[in-house]
Amino acid sequence: MNDNDLKKSTFLLRLHERHFKNEITCLGEQLVEIINCIREETSDLIWFAFDVFGSSDRAFVELFSNAYSEFLSTDELIQKASGVIQFYSGVFIGIKKGKHVEWNFDRLPDTEENEGLQHPEAEIRPFDTSYFEIYGMDRIIESKIKSHFMLSDQ
Repeated sequence: MNDNDLKKSTFLLRLHERHFKNEITCLGEQLVEIINCIREETSDLIWFAFDVFGSSDRAFVELFSNAYSEFLSTDELIQKASGVIQFYSGVFIGIKKGKHVEWNFDRLPDTEENEGLQHPEAEIRPFDTSYFEIYGMDRIIESKIKSHFMLSDQ
């Protein structure tokens, strides 16, 4: 199988406003909370961000470029996400450092439900200010998120 083929994730978690201490969802601080929850497990990942739109106190393109952005560490993604007030859409894909990735620029990831993983380490998607979806292959990541956000089996 080609490494760029879509793969079915081992888990899919959906976080709504009831999982956060806020009636508003898809906030930058909420993405930071999700990532901090799995920071140890994602410390060896680089992150790519696609289809990211939202609101910020400064020009959004300073945080996330139009086509896609690359962050060399989880900490760098946290820093950028901290500058976002609210995400309207986005795809954040964590890939093991050193793994060669060839993106198909005719089919870059966009914010669609159940799209499948292109590079299955971790993926987080804010949807239309309504909820976050987290996909992945690592059951430890799934367990930590469920525990942190008090999720029952979905």
